[in-house]
Amino acid sequence: MKKGGKARPAPWRGVLRGTLAALVMYLVGTALLALLIVKGAVPEGVMFPVTAVLCALSVLCGGLLAGPMLPPLPGAVAVAACFGGVLLAVGAACWQGVTWMGHGGVLLACALGGGLLSGILMGGRRGRHRKRK
Repeated sequence: MKKGGKARPAPWRGVLRGTLAALVMYLVGTALLALLIVKGAVPEGVMFPVTAVLCALSVLCGGLLAGPMLPPLPGAVAVAACFGGVLLAVGAACWQGVTWMGHGGVLLACALGGGLLSGILMGGRRGRHRKRK
């Protein structure tokens, strides 16, 4: 513990917190999208584009949530990598592989793009400190 201040949380906790938040948001959004498709409120043709946007937005929010605990860009990319790793693990376990040229590659690219965007958005907050006289 630092003298006169709070101890900084471990970096892995920020990555875990951001990844879990991204996964929860992605799963809830996917379940809501499936419900809307089954009820007929949304046509089936929009399922994949909405899923890709949902993937990017969930990683964006997870990266922003993990941002204060870590350096902005590396923390957000770590959240995106962990989220993509979970997507890869589920794809490999449930469907015996990932179609890289199909939807799987696009979802991983959306996850990485969301992580990079959250790192860029968080990057502007750190550099501005007031100078003391």
